[in-house]
Amino acid sequence: MRIWRSIHKGASMLLILISFDAFGQRLTSTFTDKPIVIDGYLNDSIWQSTLKPIELIQRELHEGRASAYKTYIAIVHDLKNIYIAVRCIQPTKTITAYELSRDFNVQLDDVIYILLDTYRDKRNAFVFYTNPRGARGDYQVFDNGKASNLNWNGVWDVKTRIDSTGWTAEFIIPFITLRYETGKNLSVWGLNIERNIRHLREQSLWQGWKRDARLNLVTNAGELLIQNPPGANRFTEIKPYAISGTGTHRPSADQVMMWRKLYNAGGDINYLINASYRFNLTFNTDFAQIENDRQQVNLTRFPLFFPELREFFLEGQDFFDMGFGGDRVIPFYTRRIGLDSNYQPIPMLAGARMLGKSKGTTLGAMSIQTGRTENAIPENFSAFSFRQDVGTQSTIGAMTIMRINDQFIHTTTGAHFRYSTATFLGSKNLNIGGALVGTATSRDPFDQQNLAYRVFVQYPNDKVNVFLSTQRAGSQFDPKVGLMRRTDFHEYYAMVNYQPRPNPDGRWKWIRQFVFSPVTITSTNLNEGNRLQTFQYSILPFGMETRSGESIYLYATRQAEGIFEPFRIFGNTLIDVGEYWFNRYTAELSTFRGRKLWVSGNLSTGELFNGKSTDISLDVNLRTSRYVQCTVLSTYTMSDFDTTRFDVLLTSMRIRYAFNPNTFGFILGQYNSATQEYILNYRLQWIPFPGADFFFIANQTLRPLSQKGLFTSAFNIMGKLIWRFVI
Repeated sequence: MRIWRSIHKGASMLLILISFDAFGQRLTSTFTDKPIVIDGYLNDSIWQSTLKPIELIQRELHEGRASAYKTYIAIVHDLKNIYIAVRCIQPTKTITAYELSRDFNVQLDDVIYILLDTYRDKRNAFVFYTNPRGARGDYQVFDNGKASNLNWNGVWDVKTRIDSTGWTAEFIIPFITLRYETGKNLSVWGLNIERNIRHLREQSLWQGWKRDARLNLVTNAGELLIQNPPGANRFTEIKPYAISGTGTHRPSADQVMMWRKLYNAGGDINYLINASYRFNLTFNTDFAQIENDRQQVNLTRFPLFFPELREFFLEGQDFFDMGFGGDRVIPFYTRRIGLDSNYQPIPMLAGARMLGKSKGTTLGAMSIQTGRTENAIPENFSAFSFRQDVGTQSTIGAMTIMRINDQFIHTTTGAHFRYSTATFLGSKNLNIGGALVGTATSRDPFDQQNLAYRVFVQYPNDKVNVFLSTQRAGSQFDPKVGLMRRTDFHEYYAMVNYQPRPNPDGRWKWIRQFVFSPVTITSTNLNEGNRLQTFQYSILPFGMETRSGESIYLYATRQAEGIFEPFRIFGNTLIDVGEYWFNRYTAELSTFRGRKLWVSGNLSTGELFNGKSTDISLDVNLRTSRYVQCTVLSTYTMSDFDTTRFDVLLTSMRIRYAFNPNTFGFILGQYNSATQEYILNYRLQWIPFPGADFFFIANQTLRPLSQKGLFTSAFNIMGKLIWRFVI
């Protein structure tokens, strides 16, 4: 404590100290003005004197036991960056490390995670992770693990080394990558550390290692004390981009292939108002580097849901979440911005956004202007959100979304709440929440049928997992910047899982965990006449995961569908008006993903409406080396109805390649037997330095001729460069 006080009084001497409190729940980073070389060797003098062992406790496979191998850590910072050094003791021959690409698959390798709750609000956090090969991954955690943004890419770096004692990692994270409170001589952040040792299937954490907890439960994090963190140093980040290439498109082989030049330019300007709030401007936003959506076979009468993949919308995803949950009703579905009804791009001319949090209040504002195309008119999309922390983990909030064009003005406005605790019945997790949302359009009157609501109760724990919810949408509820898979409905949902773990020293010691679900019920009625639309009762009579990583799950489902208007589910297959009851059975199997070769499969068979349908999917993954990996995913659907029969094969092959953690890419080929269409996608990504990217992209679509053969219906090839400047 004497050393700590001397720093607090402003002593200029160099001092880096890692300290543990009496309960091992606190680490301390102090200031240094000496440069640190980030190379993974940990031979800087600062690490030699500060690297200390940290006690990691197993969550898996043996809850409560100490980690099989020791882990050492040290944390320091200067005026610009926070540095974290980790040494993982482990026999070199047991190290599993194949991944090199950004945001790699963490289920395949040894991994070390660093979680930083920079506001110490016990709800939101940044997570940085790496493997022994220096692959980088990161994501954001929201609402104490209820949601996450896996596509967030922060500006930071890490270097690793494998040596005779195991492997080391050296992180450098700029303070400008993070958001935090300022104005204090001493900041208290949340901190947690997780280490996964793949060949042992071990998962160990510093804090929150109980099986009812996990890394993303931010409330379990320990503390990181940061002496004299950088203040509100304003800065401007400029990220221009430029695109050049060529392409062609022709609907039929009879048309002449007309080539056109593809070129574009634009960029983002990010202004750090202070360490808590950021203002972003985007001009002529482009998403050329986004991967194609995977093709799907739709055997329902509802629209397919495709996740958002565009970085601009993903970065502030949690700020604009109305708390509705699920995919039945999505009040704010950002794929409605910049894409038409056929998912073709609409020019995004400009946009502005402000995101931040201070003193428990989270604020978000966004406005985007789109341009004109043959299928779209110019429109403005704006969103404003407010969320307030309540107590230790709970929140309340409100949000409004506007869509404005020369035909109408539309608003979607709602409020939401969530009560969360990790101390229910002593140490169990409990969540209770709800949302109320209404829509209004200038040309339509407003009444109670413009409302939708959702209420849920969740008990998400390791041995018993329960989820109960109800939601309703009125006949006039129409979020024009959202997605409705059903309209004018009332739904009830209940799920109960019982997940016991056998005695690790008993006769069933080779099994890690059983899963039994006596009930999963979904009941959906139309509000008009309270007519049955969907009823589904599923049981999971047997499910298990072995200690070696294999798993099997068996399901049985009794389902009913009420059809009030005829619809076509595929080609000429017509489902007539009526009430249909049918049974389906499903089996899922998977091998351990930490091996060079792993396989997962799914078989679903049984009745479907007035016929029968069988779906078979197989996912095969081969890692020949850390440079080349191959994945083949195939789905085969066989359906036989009263008047029609069809078979559909969807298959894709992805070859991922990586030269190093900064240069990687993939080749993706997809085939749809129904349309006999081939889609080829090639991408190479080079990261010159954190924050800058170069993409080389080539896409080709091949369609069948009336006679045997194929013709190119679309082709483009381009390069995109994004460069980062800080002034």
